[in-house]
Amino acid sequence: MPVDPSAQTEAERPGAAAGPAQLAAGATLGKYKLERVLGAGGMGVVWAALDPDLERAVAIKVLRSIDGSEVQRTRLLREARAMARLKHPNVLTVYEVGTAGGVDYIAMELVEGDNLGAWFAKPQPREDMIAAVLAAGRGLAAAHEAGIVHRDFKPENVLRDHKGHAYVTDFGLAFGQVEDTGELVPLAVAALSPSGSGRRSPDSVLDSPLTQTGVLIGTPAYMAPEQFAGRAAGPRSDQFAYCVTVWEALTGTRPFRGKDLVELQGAAAAGVSQMRGQLEQPVHAVLARGLSANPDERWPSMPALLAELERVLQPAPVAPAPRKSSRLVLVLILVAVVAAAGAITEAVTRDHGSSTSAGGTCQPASEAFANAWGPGKRAELAKKHPGVGSIAVFAMLDEVRSKWLKAYDAACALPASDDRRDRLDCLNEVRDEVASTTGELADGDSDLDVTGVVSLVTGVEGCAKN
Repeated sequence: MPVDPSAQTEAERPGAAAGPAQLAAGATLGKYKLERVLGAGGMGVVWAALDPDLERAVAIKVLRSIDGSEVQRTRLLREARAMARLKHPNVLTVYEVGTAGGVDYIAMELVEGDNLGAWFAKPQPREDMIAAVLAAGRGLAAAHEAGIVHRDFKPENVLRDHKGHAYVTDFGLAFGQVEDTGELVPLAVAALSPSGSGRRSPDSVLDSPLTQTGVLIGTPAYMAPEQFAGRAAGPRSDQFAYCVTVWEALTGTRPFRGKDLVELQGAAAAGVSQMRGQLEQPVHAVLARGLSANPDERWPSMPALLAELERVLQPAPVAPAPRKSSRLVLVLILVAVVAAAGAITEAVTRDHGSSTSAGGTCQPASEAFANAWGPGKRAELAKKHPGVGSIAVFAMLDEVRSKWLKAYDAACALPASDDRRDRLDCLNEVRDEVASTTGELADGDSDLDVTGVVSLVTGVEGCAKN
């Protein structure tokens, strides 16, 4: 979890005192052996560590001891509880919450990569940007389905590993919706000194999380107007922050600017109806609704927003080739007949069943699976099956696709053999079953069923063991 050192106060830097335990590389915390500091912030220090029992690398978030603050401890434990309740491919997995030597910590999945804030700061392919923010949106939608409001969603709270997988993290400000009954007192914004704005200004008060009791909760640059006003945040407040993040990913700058909190609050309240920037009109329309000053005018839910985003962000279909003359068509047909005859003759001399021969060249995995499940199919099914009930099924299909792509690449890397052919045959059967399942869902001939999709996951795993 890289952190820009300029965004840290002296007390927050990795070299500063980390609390009574004075942790250092090589020390143990509980059963974990600490290896190196990954990052630091106002709430704690994150270490890469080793779990000796399971022999796996983990990330350990250690609470800073700030005058024995019980508030800080409560927030650390709240983060752990919130994350432990979420089981989703795009939410960071929590393994354990513990206390050792008077130090509270969370053991969680280690992601080798970067946060989206740092990743956005460098030129990235547009399709990778889109994939990352859509994946993060699915993680946020899963949190809402579990009754959790993040309250501080922003690029820095989304991790992206080296394979391009995105994980929402840092639920330290999250509250279960049923627990969130109190009103907050607005921050005295005039007491803050002005600060610049722009895409990346990590030392700006507008980028800094304000998390003290009785003041604004969240990071102002991504906060919804109701949070500025001191009202309790809800799922549509997260939706607002998410749309700011998507806008930033697609244009390189955030939609709202101000030299201080007063100006930023005014900009957020004014909305983006007159602002287009580099956004295509359909994309602007979707984000503008999510950035409405009135929460009731935003999208009804994250799944509804994501369905529309996926629809407008899909690449334009390739135009059909122009029609050829009838004489040319006849020639092509004759050529095809001759080629087919040769292929049939060759086929009877070898095993058949897999579209990829044991010694042949595989397709790119994403192309081989494209008609079974992908962004286009997800957008199509989201229209047929709207609502939060589809999130779990879609997440499982994402997992099937991820496992299938890895298993397919692994099989294709094997030397020509019966084992290679058997694995590819098995994977192609699973792919066809996925395509059949999603086809029935698209035709409305089947209901969403998580159990059936789970069997597809085990099917892919079975192919890998052949």
